[in-house]
Amino acid sequence: MKKHTTINQSLSADVSTCMNVAVDLAKKVFQVAGEDALGQVIFEDRIKSREAFQAFLQKLPASVTVLVETGPGAQAWARLLQAQGNPVCILPAQHVANHRSGPKNDRNDALAILRAGRDCTISAVPVKSAAAMAMQALHRARQGYIRRRTAVGNQMRGLLLEQGVSMAQGETAISQRVPRILEDATQPLPDLLRELIAELLGEWDQLGERVNVLTGRLETAAKQNETAKRLMTVRGVGPIIATALLAKQTEPERFANARQFAAYFGLVPSQHSSGEKIRLGKMSKQGDAYLRSLAIQGAHAVLRQVRPDSEQPDDQRLQRWISRLGRKEAAVRLANRNLRILWRLLQNDQTYRRQPGNSQEATMSH
Repeated sequence: MKKHTTINQSLSADVSTCMNVAVDLAKKVFQVAGEDALGQVIFEDRIKSREAFQAFLQKLPASVTVLVETGPGAQAWARLLQAQGNPVCILPAQHVANHRSGPKNDRNDALAILRAGRDCTISAVPVKSAAAMAMQALHRARQGYIRRRTAVGNQMRGLLLEQGVSMAQGETAISQRVPRILEDATQPLPDLLRELIAELLGEWDQLGERVNVLTGRLETAAKQNETAKRLMTVRGVGPIIATALLAKQTEPERFANARQFAAYFGLVPSQHSSGEKIRLGKMSKQGDAYLRSLAIQGAHAVLRQVRPDSEQPDDQRLQRWISRLGRKEAAVRLANRNLRILWRLLQNDQTYRRQPGNSQEATMSH
């Protein structure tokens, strides 16, 4: 049976008469749908090569707004469109999916993008510069190395546990204990397993070196960026968080207040409210999981350094949070507070400075 996609052949209007054009991006095949000012779909097309799609975009009038969803290549096409003067809007893929009607295919995806573009409650993703995308690539590669290194470490621990050798979690336990186990002839390990563990340990060490190299590059980039240096004046914010936030290019002016900025990263309670009953649940975990985890890790690092006998107002506040909420919830609260401060710093040229003495408020200084 021949497979085919049915397209309304009556939609033959010129694309120049469209107000919005939605594109379902792919590697080689691009589904296009256009609508007029009334929201009626008046144009549909299927372009089967990247060269033809680029020629199609170059012919678009400057008055046509192009809508795409997040995904591989969306930022590059968006920069091309901006360079030629076309307004472009990148919509989050998870929100576009809520507007899809019917089975998932290229045509329905393009129509869903059109409908999502009319939804005023959906915030567009900022178009990032090539430099920001390169910085983001460093973070993604570093995160991938960390994940693989963690997986290799867990694999070594599991293989040794099957032979009756128990090990604690953590980088220190692996770096110190595994070489001793391999050198200890009294350990009841088969020779094949010793060779395998030695190979895995070598891979684990190499991944650690790669992580350190990328960490060094990010630290250098942070030292050379004035905005990153200002962000690092916040307690719990280091070069990794600062460069990750700059690479994201969140455009803080899009948020009405600092609370909405923190909510953008999911550091607020989820809601299950109805009528007059307000029910707040656990952390919503919406938004960028990578930046949220970095902010919480930075907060944990701060909490580990808080001294119980400190007379600093910030330290005393953190101690109250820890005693009342526990260490994990206190870290989430501190991460939320730090993001609110970062929202303020991203909009001006100030630096953050903790107020010494008995004052409870921190200050912003030029």
